[in-house]
Amino acid sequence: MKVMVVVLNWNGKSDTLACLDSLKGHPEIIVVDNGSHDGSASAIRNQFPHVLVIETGRNLGYAGGNNVGIQRALKSKADAILLLNNDTIADAEMIQAFIQSAENNPQVGLWGGYPLRFSDPECLDHLGGIWKSEKGDFELIGLGSKKGFRTSESLDYVCGCALFIRREVFEKIGLLETKFFLFWEEADFAMRAKKAGFGVEVCYNARLFHKVSASFIGGSPHKKYFWWRGRLLWIERNCSPAEKKRLFRQLIHPELWHYQKLLWIKKVQVQLLKIIRKEKIQEKEEKLKQYRAIIQGLRDYLQGEFGVGPSWLFEK
Repeated sequence: MKVMVVVLNWNGKSDTLACLDSLKGHPEIIVVDNGSHDGSASAIRNQFPHVLVIETGRNLGYAGGNNVGIQRALKSKADAILLLNNDTIADAEMIQAFIQSAENNPQVGLWGGYPLRFSDPECLDHLGGIWKSEKGDFELIGLGSKKGFRTSESLDYVCGCALFIRREVFEKIGLLETKFFLFWEEADFAMRAKKAGFGVEVCYNARLFHKVSASFIGGSPHKKYFWWRGRLLWIERNCSPAEKKRLFRQLIHPELWHYQKLLWIKKVQVQLLKIIRKEKIQEKEEKLKQYRAIIQGLRDYLQGEFGVGPSWLFEK
């Protein structure tokens, strides 16, 4: 089985170099550089000359950048593609474990790995999630569990830090949806694969160590913006008309109205504190930015804005 590894890099030179170092011995690797300006591309070429580096010239997001690598791998006749986060360290037997699972389970089209936390190798990141319509979100399975945790439940998606995908899946359902940009794209892809008849499983022997969210700039506001925008898009694409109507009426609209009120209150509070008390209000301003990010995520979703997001999200 010809397996090609696709690693996406965006200003993560040190993480990507460490990830590639853990993949020594695997000849078929593509790094897609998503418009980095930290010298990543040249450093990768110098240290790993056998790795194919494709430079996009701009940040296409997680889905868009990975799609570039996927398309190149498919043209190179890959039987399977491993999408691997650059902030991971692969176990020496990880790829072989995926291959063995693929050979033994022809009905499965997509596998997630077994991601342990880099900062605590005895602790699991999470295996994936199960969609819970009553709360309009996924229940994360195994989050923070001790190493060795397994589940007998059927997952709706598997953790996206390592996705091993058969060629046939891409040929049947297409590529990752670029509108997500960041977050929810692996859940959308897995759901599409399940609806197309492919099994979605965890390969428990495919171990790796995940640094978890190493790519975020702007902290929580950045994360909340993309999470909310992606959540709304996921519901639009994957829920029935009746479920969407119920979710927006019972959950989404009340939640967003709640955050809008908090945004107004926090704005007034911050302004008063600046005028009256002259105290340090960094924590309150951070909360204000988080509420602003959530509301902005809703607005951009409604307006069909699915790119990199507003520039203020990237301000530290």
